Amino acid sequence: MNNTITLRTWAKVKEYHFMPCKQPNGTNFPFVKPVRIMPDGSSEMILSEAERNNPESQYFIREDADIVVTDGTTFNLDNPLERNKWLAIKDSDLIVPSRDARDSEGNLLIDGNKTRYGIAELWIDVPGQESEKTVNKKKEITRAWTFIMNDSADGRLTKCKLLGKNLRNAPSPDVEAFLYETAEKNPKQIIDLYTNGDTALRLLFIDARDKNVIKKKDGLFMYGETILGGSEEAVLFFFKLPANQKVVDMIKYEVYPEYIPVSMKITPTVEEPVVESEETTTVAPTYDVPEYITPDFTEPTKPKSPKKSKK
Repeated sequence: MNNTITLRTWAKVKEYHFMPCKQPNGTNFPFVKPVRIMPDGSSEMILSEAERNNPESQYFIREDADIVVTDGTTFNLDNPLERNKWLAIKDSDLIVPSRDARDSEGNLLIDGNKTRYGIAELWIDVPGQESEKTVNKKKEITRAWTFIMNDSADGRLTKCKLLGKNLRNAPSPDVEAFLYETAEKNPKQIIDLYTNGDTALRLLFIDARDKNVIKKKDGLFMYGETILGGSEEAVLFFFKLPANQKVVDMIKYEVYPEYIPVSMKITPTVEEPVVESEETTTVAPTYDVPEYITPDFTEPTKPKSPKKSKK
């Protein structure tokens, strides 16, 4: 079994000088011993009588020891002295377990992020690990290329648009070259375009921005008076919520009017004038009108007296 530790660094010609680190409790490791300066200017380890007679004393390390490390430095852990040197420096902030080690916030300890450099410079080289990463990267590139090759011309143009590159009027070879170059640098980005369910929503967002359907006001993306979010990811989250489907449909139909369902299209109707022929008779509607008794306000007349007959 390989019982060695090999350190690698991106700075191939740089030397790193380490002094023994402290243990987590702040004390020296048992094999790290203090030193004293002699009258002649030399120094020696301070050892008790028992430590001087200890066979392990040959593996003790001075607390001011200079442990030099370069790219490819190997510590044989079966050798007690080399094992103690490794134990004395392994907790340094400059050394991390792997090339892509991250801190608690997800930042790369060697490469850092966009705002700061990494704090580490050396990592432990696990035999076969780098080769495995290289093979996996090649597999991802091949998969990304396969997606590009099997895509249609319009599909490739759409992918370029999603990547922020408008190649609508560019020759097809230029479009393919751009996608293949992107796949070489970041195959996961290309694979995500073809496999992520958010691709259609991202395209809708881009086209809506291009057509000024979605506007940015005071740091917020707006559709009319509706706030969609403060970032692209926030807008996509808004799009995915079932409660917002009507708003998404309104944006979609405004951006792509050709996709409006036939059932939603309003066909204007023109009322034709009615021409009455001589044979046509119009019957007026009848209504039930209640009967009212009109009171008689005429003055009553006196009855005429009967005429007397002449005898």
